[in-house]
Amino acid sequence: MLIAALAVFELVAHPIIGASAPSDESWNAAAAFVRERYQPSDRIAGAPAWVDPFVRNQLGDLLSLRMAAAPDTAGIDRVWELSIRGARRRDEPAALEQEFDGVHVRMWSLRGDELIYDFVEEISGAKVELVGAARSKACPWVAARQAPGGLERGPMTPRERFVCDPRRPWLWVGATILADLELQPRRCIWQHPAGPDPVRVTFTDVPLGDRLLIRGGIDYQAERRRVHAPVTLRVFINDRMAAELVHEDGDGWSGLDIDTSELPRDPAIVRFETTADDPTSRLFCWSASSVRAFLPGGDRDE
Repeated sequence: MLIAALAVFELVAHPIIGASAPSDESWNAAAAFVRERYQPSDRIAGAPAWVDPFVRNQLGDLLSLRMAAAPDTAGIDRVWELSIRGARRRDEPAALEQEFDGVHVRMWSLRGDELIYDFVEEISGAKVELVGAARSKACPWVAARQAPGGLERGPMTPRERFVCDPRRPWLWVGATILADLELQPRRCIWQHPAGPDPVRVTFTDVPLGDRLLIRGGIDYQAERRRVHAPVTLRVFINDRMAAELVHEDGDGWSGLDIDTSELPRDPAIVRFETTADDPTSRLFCWSASSVRAFLPGGDRDE
């Protein structure tokens, strides 16, 4: 399961956590406080980020993969934070706060965009091709050998994925969890470029709202060296290029928003193409969400 990929972050953080964490009783009391008030559209995180393993140990059963390794804020209405040593992830005042002998609980209301389509969730229904100068080659969806990933090995390779070239084991497309440049887990679609010719992923019948949120990054083990070629992700809506994201080492988990509010509400065909002049160590992964925004009065735009 993809949730196993989060173990990478526990291994990295464990020595620091063991020396700095409050008592089990404090964590238990803080977790119980959150659990009593939790809603399915809530995200729960730790501060500093390296205490996330403690938070997942206490409350991980409540979290979906999207909430545990959130690629963006779509579909998140509230954020809970369990923090220690004065750390906090947000500067604005919290809507709710409580202290539990070394563990500080805060909650913020986001009123985030309504998530109407999650491309990562729908990846198995996409069409994937390796585009060449003469012809395109379809990449089949297969059940293949799983690779655990981890330190110095990159993200976990899922059992079910599109395989474009068995001779190049990195040339596959599927859902995984990436460690970004800040060592934060990101749930995303692995689409390692093959070179100047595109790797193409096409989704049909995509419901469009007000925006497409596009985010992407390269696994931190490759990006931190800052010596490799940029990756270009092009996004097409109904065969017209809507945006281009050029990711260079050092950018971290970043992206762009595409305004779709003026497009027809008919289901759309959305295509993503990755290229790189030199594909060496271009461990690129992206996420996309189709969202509907809140109106100023607080109601969602129907």
